[in-house]
Amino acid sequence: MDTITSRHAAPLRRLTALGAAAMLLASAACNDFLDPKPTDVLTPENFYKTASDAVAAVNAIYEQTKWSYWLGFWYISDIATDDIIASANFGSDGHRMGDYTFDPSEWPLGDLWGNAYKVINRANAVLDRVPAIAMDTALQSRLLGEAHFLRANAYFNLVRCFGDVPLIEHEVTSLQGLDVPRDPAADVYALIVSDLQAAAATLPVSYSGADVGRATRGAAQALLAKVYLTRQDWNNAALTAGAIIQSGQYSLLPNWKDNFRIADEIQNSESIFEINYDGTLDPGAGSVHTLFSIPANFPGGDAYGLMYIPPSLQAIFDSADTRGEHGTFMISGRTVDALGDTVTWAMPPGPAFAKYLDETNTQNMNTRAWASQDNDWIVLRYADVLLMYAEAVNEGGPEGPITKEAALNAVRTRAHIAPVGALSQEAFRDSVRLERRREFVFEGQRWFDLSRWGLLDAAIRAKTAELQTLAPGETTVHGVPSNLMPIPQSEIDINPKLTQNPGW
Repeated sequence: MDTITSRHAAPLRRLTALGAAAMLLASAACNDFLDPKPTDVLTPENFYKTASDAVAAVNAIYEQTKWSYWLGFWYISDIATDDIIASANFGSDGHRMGDYTFDPSEWPLGDLWGNAYKVINRANAVLDRVPAIAMDTALQSRLLGEAHFLRANAYFNLVRCFGDVPLIEHEVTSLQGLDVPRDPAADVYALIVSDLQAAAATLPVSYSGADVGRATRGAAQALLAKVYLTRQDWNNAALTAGAIIQSGQYSLLPNWKDNFRIADEIQNSESIFEINYDGTLDPGAGSVHTLFSIPANFPGGDAYGLMYIPPSLQAIFDSADTRGEHGTFMISGRTVDALGDTVTWAMPPGPAFAKYLDETNTQNMNTRAWASQDNDWIVLRYADVLLMYAEAVNEGGPEGPITKEAALNAVRTRAHIAPVGALSQEAFRDSVRLERRREFVFEGQRWFDLSRWGLLDAAIRAKTAELQTLAPGETTVHGVPSNLMPIPQSEIDINPKLTQNPGW
């Protein structure tokens, strides 16, 4: 039950303020400026001295990870898929991503790349410097485990999007250290696996008090299972996901929509790792995906109506599926607001997202505003572990604590749809893939699933064909240049050693 809470921002803000104050003090007097002392400014050499310094440094990794998921990530992971249609309210960037007509200059690519490497450099600094601090060894080991986990997560997002990427394992302290070529994806994955194995060996099963929300052993294991699944290492994927199931540490929530209930975000049985946003304690740093996805002018505050779900997605939800209407999406004239009034809208022109509108939360329903929502971004939850296990076993991985059918059916039964019986390998594969789509709409999963399945081109061809009926003239029918994103042009411009992915 992990999340990055707003408390992680506080040490970073204090650290930033301390550094700024020290710089101002150093320049206040001419003599001081001409004869500076090492202690006049906060530097890595005089900062990494105490256990408190080590904790603050790890907190800073969490803080940067928060920004990694704030906006650009889901432009790639969800908007650039067949789950989302850009409405007329969306800007040109949203349409280019949604239509798959973007190029290497698109800002979400640079945002994901830049934020990931900021996370990596902060993690590298911790891994390089914290071992030398004289401090409690148990705390030191835990902090290093957290750094390993967060670095692995950043590299995993990079390598899944871009393939070969620069592999930087130590803190960069000069501009020359950034002038590096791309390394083979296999080498990047090897570091990710090593990081996650180290994290799983040192992180605790759970936390209490103010530490709730940090990466746990289960988070490291779940991310490792996803890495193995992405690499089609079915044996290790099944074994790792099976170990999480066997542990009994997590369970599905009875009500699927409760995964997105703000009051229970940090401490529920299904949550494994989340990015926590708190617009009250951390003003200007709350989440924005709620505002983007609900219909324009929805009562209760800001609502942009930038996107909607296509008919092809709506059609995969059975009428009894609790993840369908009033779960994943809402329909104009069949939705009510906080006062019980029926809500209608013209934008978007189809079913809008309901997933991130928490009807039990006063702020969500009455005072929504830019960057002020407390809705988390879920990176890993137990339903994902069950479906990863089912997929891996079906593809040849060893069956462990439960059958593949039991794992898949647990997710289906929770959603109030009928369980599957004995199926062929191909039919079961199709069922798992369909269930992943229904379960994780707009949760940062779809693009990565389509890419690893080799179905991205087919999905975008189907989407662009559907777009011709929904928004004539929006785009032609086309596929994708490759199953990878383009390397950001801004990075190629400043680093001549980088090369572009084929097709872009």
